[in-house]
Amino acid sequence: MTMRIKELEAISGVPRTTIHFYLRQGLLHAPHKTGRTMAYYDDSHLRRLKEIQALKKGTRVPITFLKEQINQIDQGNSTTTRQDDRVDASKPVSTTKEKAKKRQDIINQTIQIFSKKGYHQTKVSDITRSLKISTGTFYLYFKNKRDLFIEVIDDVFKHIVGEAAIAIKGEDDFLKRLKIRGRVFYNNYTKYSEILNQLRAEMASEEQWPAEKIQIIYRGLTQPVIREIETAMNEGLIRKIDPDLLGYSLTGLIEIMSLRLSLDNKYNLDDIIEFITDLTIVSLFREKKKSSSK
Repeated sequence: MTMRIKELEAISGVPRTTIHFYLRQGLLHAPHKTGRTMAYYDDSHLRRLKEIQALKKGTRVPITFLKEQINQIDQGNSTTTRQDDRVDASKPVSTTKEKAKKRQDIINQTIQIFSKKGYHQTKVSDITRSLKISTGTFYLYFKNKRDLFIEVIDDVFKHIVGEAAIAIKGEDDFLKRLKIRGRVFYNNYTKYSEILNQLRAEMASEEQWPAEKIQIIYRGLTQPVIREIETAMNEGLIRKIDPDLLGYSLTGLIEIMSLRLSLDNKYNLDDIIEFITDLTIVSLFREKKKSSSK
C-alpha cells in the first residue's frame, strides 16, 4: 500500500514534523519520489514508525539508542535482540528479578564512579563502559544521568537508614541505641559523603529538586533519632528538650566529626561517639537526676 505523508501521519499517529525528523536522522528510510514535491510512503515506513514507537514506549529516548536498536533490526538480529539485556530486563514476569538486579548493578557501579569523578564530570559512556553494557540498555533503566543520580541518592539514604534499623534490633537501652545509630551513620557517611556533597553542590543550580531531595534525606535520617528522643522523654529517662533540634544536632555533629577523624590519627570513632554522647545526651540524664534529688 502506498500513501502520501498525510495518510501516513493519520494511520501511524506520528506527526509529520516527527516523520521528517526521523528521515533527517536516518531512522526512517527515504520515500519513493515521483516529482520534486511528490513522495510516496509504503507499509515498510509504517512498520518502521511502529517499531520506533515501541522502542520509545511513550518516553523521550536518545537518538543514539533508537539508531542502535533499529540497526540491530535492519541487520536481521531481531531474535538476538529479544534475548539481550534490553528485552530480557523488560519482560514483565519472568525477568522482573533479573531486571531489578541489573538496575541495582548500575546504581552500585555509578556510586563508585560519581564518588571518584563527580556528577558533572561523569558521562553516561563512563557508566556503560564500566558495566560493559550498551547505551541503549542504560536508557531502558534510566531516563538520563540526573535520573540515575537521584536513584543513587535514594539508594545511599536507604543504606544508612536500613543498616541502622538492623543494627539496633534487640537493643532496648536508649543510650546504646543512639551510639549504634551514630556508628552506622558514620560508617555510611564516610563511604557516601562525596555523593552527598555533590547533591549539596547542586543546590546552587536554579532547579528545585536538589533542595527538595536534601530535605527528604535529612528528614529521613533524623526522624528515627527524633522518635528515640521522644520515647526517652515520655518514659522519663531524660528531661524535656526539643527533639527535632537535638536530632539534627546529633546528625550534624557526626558529620563534622567525620571530617575531624579524617584529618589525622589523634582520635578514633570510639572517642568521637563518647564525646558527642557526653556533650549532648549525658547532660540530659544529669539534669534529670539533679532535679529529682531536690
